[in-house]
Amino acid sequence: MGDSAAERVAALLLAFENPGRAGGEHSVSELARSVGRERSQVSRMLKALSRSGLVEQDPDRRTYRLGWNLRILSTGAGNYPLVQATRPALQALVAKTGEVALLSVQEGNRSLTVLREESQQSLQAGGWVGRRSPMHCTASGRALMFDFDEELIETLTTDDLKIPTSAPGAPKDLASLLQRVHLERIRGYSVASEEVEIGLTSVAAPVRDRLGHIAGVLNISAPTSRIITKTDSIGQLLINASRAITQNLGSRRT
Repeated sequence: MGDSAAERVAALLLAFENPGRAGGEHSVSELARSVGRERSQVSRMLKALSRSGLVEQDPDRRTYRLGWNLRILSTGAGNYPLVQATRPALQALVAKTGEVALLSVQEGNRSLTVLREESQQSLQAGGWVGRRSPMHCTASGRALMFDFDEELIETLTTDDLKIPTSAPGAPKDLASLLQRVHLERIRGYSVASEEVEIGLTSVAAPVRDRLGHIAGVLNISAPTSRIITKTDSIGQLLINASRAITQNLGSRRT
């Protein structure tokens, strides 16, 4: 009796746990050999999984890795290194600031929230897990672009910059966006106040992996009235937390 489609998909996803390329990336041929199936069949399965966000393909190397939609589903088990290393830091940030703390990653031209720790404040703010936000007008989005050159920033934000926004603080054109990213990059953290919605301010700082690449961003979000005078101190807290996470990620790989 042959295996079911569900069993074939499960076997393919589990194959990503086998030794492969850096960053958990695998070629179609590697995955086909791992699951013992034809390359063409595995390629079709990967394309279907990619459309649902369960896997994603590197456009240059043509390799595949697990997608953030799948990682979001697995965060409850705490088995993904970045999430596992970040959760205690978010809990500490909530304890120190009394505000919502988030972990976000880049997904295409969006900042995707993958982890959230709640505060005890009566008026809570910030994104929910699974929320995708534009990169040009969010603290997380701009922090994710700290290592990008101007051409890539333009590519990622051109369409969104064309959409009018009612929030008064959002950058209105590429020049103002590039200036903000430049200044925030030097400072080490980004601040978006009244950019996504009126009354909301967010502060974000990038988290780097052991190789120095940006793996995600930490974010504190709250009503503007509560944190607008504290953005500098919150930014420094985020930078310190980010460094601790980077050290933790490094220790998990040794």
